[in-house]
Amino acid sequence: TETTEEGRLKALQTGPYGRCVYQCDNDVVDNQTVNMQLPNGITAVMIMHGHSHLEGRTMRYDGTRATLRGTFTFAGEALEIHDHYTGYKREVEIPTATSGHGGGDDGIMRSFVATVRGEEKALTNARESLESHLMAFAAEESRLNGTIVDMDKFRKRANGDGAGLG
Repeated sequence: TETTEEGRLKALQTGPYGRCVYQCDNDVVDNQTVNMQLPNGITAVMIMHGHSHLEGRTMRYDGTRATLRGTFTFAGEALEIHDHYTGYKREVEIPTATSGHGGGDDGIMRSFVATVRGEEKALTNARESLESHLMAFAAEESRLNGTIVDMDKFRKRANGDGAGLG
């Protein structure tokens, strides 16, 4: 694809990139709330929406001790830690990354290469990576079907011990 201004304009005018997302066959989710009940009794909620005046990503983790908030935008990245007991708020500035996904793209590739070279141990193993993907696929199945997904049954289907996924 041509990356000049003229090439990008032509792609918008003649290709799929210039279509209105509300008047085409776009089926990409633009908002979703996923509630997860974990085996240890903890409930996790993930909310994603694509309708904001802000660009970038935000995250918020609320625990019994503190709240951790992260803001990851082109304007800058920062973490805030709010201690529930003391009221203390600590702000941690994060250097702005030059690569995609807040530096995550570079980071994951550097970590992978270092792991293959034996220079460091992987942060996650294959089982943990598979589980996170299964959770994402289960969330999508729940969204599409409007049902609660039992992860034990979902894993069995993924392993071929049932009707399969899809």
